Amino acid sequence: MAEKKAFVFDTNFIIQNQNLNDALDKLKEKFSIYITQVSIDERIAQNCRDLKGQFDDAEKCKLKFIHFATISFKKTYEEESEFYQKGIQTKYENYFGDHIIPFTKDGETLATIIDRANRRLPPFSAAKDASDKGFKDCLLWLSMLDYFKDNGEDEVIFVTDDKSAFRNNTEHLQKEFHEVTAKTIEIHPNSYYKELLKQPETTIPEFTPEEKPEELPNLDAFREDIEEAVEGLRGVDWENYFGDPQWSQTFTTSVPFDKEYIKTFFAGLRSNIANHIFEKSIPASKLLDFDGRVNDCNTEIPMQSLEKALRVYQAVLSNYSQYSEQFFEAATKILNRNYKAPPALPFDVDDDGELPF
Repeated sequence: MAEKKAFVFDTNFIIQNQNLNDALDKLKEKFSIYITQVSIDERIAQNCRDLKGQFDDAEKCKLKFIHFATISFKKTYEEESEFYQKGIQTKYENYFGDHIIPFTKDGETLATIIDRANRRLPPFSAAKDASDKGFKDCLLWLSMLDYFKDNGEDEVIFVTDDKSAFRNNTEHLQKEFHEVTAKTIEIHPNSYYKELLKQPETTIPEFTPEEKPEELPNLDAFREDIEEAVEGLRGVDWENYFGDPQWSQTFTTSVPFDKEYIKTFFAGLRSNIANHIFEKSIPASKLLDFDGRVNDCNTEIPMQSLEKALRVYQAVLSNYSQYSEQFFEAATKILNRNYKAPPALPFDVDDDGELPF
């Protein structure tokens, strides 16, 4: 039996896949799954920032209603933050075991990162007007080089939606990876994992010319267009001050969408865009909420994302009208990634449930 390939994912893969366990459990059957400690630390930091926001909101309520109500805290932010940090790290350790790729915290690593930034070596951008953003991307990449030099499989698949740091520099990074580790690496978008999970094609029976069914169109590129366009409705990619990739949801839904609901949304999309034609972004509830299920997040849907979704929808109707139902089904599945179940109790450090996101 051939050796399994290694499958490594960037932080944005975790953010986009709320059912992370389900995706990884399926991939485990075919691949050796790895996560970097850089990604774990980033997720811990993001969870703690969300927690800080909750404490800040509670503090505002405490001050706002001080004249007629008393609000007390059972724990301090520092206590709860420490609990989260230890708990999340333990969750990942329990799931990945020794497949967590560590990084070195020393002066030599820092010097290497600074040198790469000064020389504009990937994952840093080589553009003349580029900033020095990309510290964490570089740290993640160096940790992978160091790990696979002496450990792991001979073939590695790395998925990320970070174009500026990784996917636009694929050729350079693949060459460096081979020179350092004597191994190979493929770099793909996050959605590539779905291709990896496809079942192998079965033998196609032969037909006479009269019996031969109509050949299905090759829609690989268009599938990516649909995924990208609909993903752009449910969240926005951006970079923080340090150049770290971030992703912000535009809405949550308390009830999962069905296909008919999404049909209604797309049917009215052109009209909605026209009604807000000079606005740069629109709250999701103005477009997607027909019955009170949709709640806006702090980020609105960019007009460019809405226009891209409209173009894809119109392309389906013009070129693939016989598959319009399949399009609505696919769009529904993507938008339902923003489904938010009723709040549960905080996870326990010793609980063996799902990974925290």
